[in-house]
Amino acid sequence: MAGAAPRHAWESSSMTALGPYAPPVNEVKARNRRRLVQIGSYIWAFAPLLTCGYAAPIVFGMALGRRRDTLTLAALIVHSALILVGCFAVFGSGDPIPTWAVATFGTTMALAGFGSTAHLLVIRPVVWTPPANTGVPVARLSSMEVVDRARRLRDQARRTAEADPMLAKRLGIGRPDLPRQFDDGGLVDLNHAPLQVLMSLPGVTERSARQIQSWVEQSGPFGSLGEVMLVIEISPTFEHHLREYCVFIP
Repeated sequence: MAGAAPRHAWESSSMTALGPYAPPVNEVKARNRRRLVQIGSYIWAFAPLLTCGYAAPIVFGMALGRRRDTLTLAALIVHSALILVGCFAVFGSGDPIPTWAVATFGTTMALAGFGSTAHLLVIRPVVWTPPANTGVPVARLSSMEVVDRARRLRDQARRTAEADPMLAKRLGIGRPDLPRQFDDGGLVDLNHAPLQVLMSLPGVTERSARQIQSWVEQSGPFGSLGEVMLVIEISPTFEHHLREYCVFIP
């Protein structure tokens, strides 16, 4: 029963964990970007008609790159074949060009121009619609909200480390060098973090980082920032910043 309390504390804290966030989005720029994409998609759809059918293979190739399906591939093959037949009829005939060759060329190019444009207008919304976001929903936060969120995550991670140090190690709290899914708000475990991570802390030089590692190896883990400031060469001016980001897991 005595071991149930730490687990309960972690479970209750994880219930209130904040989700991932994304930087604020400039809605004006996003709206202008969508408008440009829409205009460009119409130009793309009418390209075969504007080029008398010659652009049909190119635009269907673009469609196939964005929307791989059998119908789009079949359209690419058919319209390419129509253009080849028309060009072969004209350029493969003698001089003067026979009437049947001119008629064949006109018919095939008209089919390629009008037919491909009609087809592209039908599939345009599907080809140019951005894919749905199937990832984890994110919150749009302002700069101050991001800072406040990170601070709350650090407080929550510290409570988890105090309640269950072994769980904190498994979650990778204070270890940004490890692969993990738990967001601790940027904490660094002074007792276990590698040299480069320690040096990322404000006021911690390579010399002081090596001193921290040497002390932990010889004398055991630190229990508080006060102990660190007594034995490690770190300027006291950085104590406030270190207190915000340091955690001490046994």
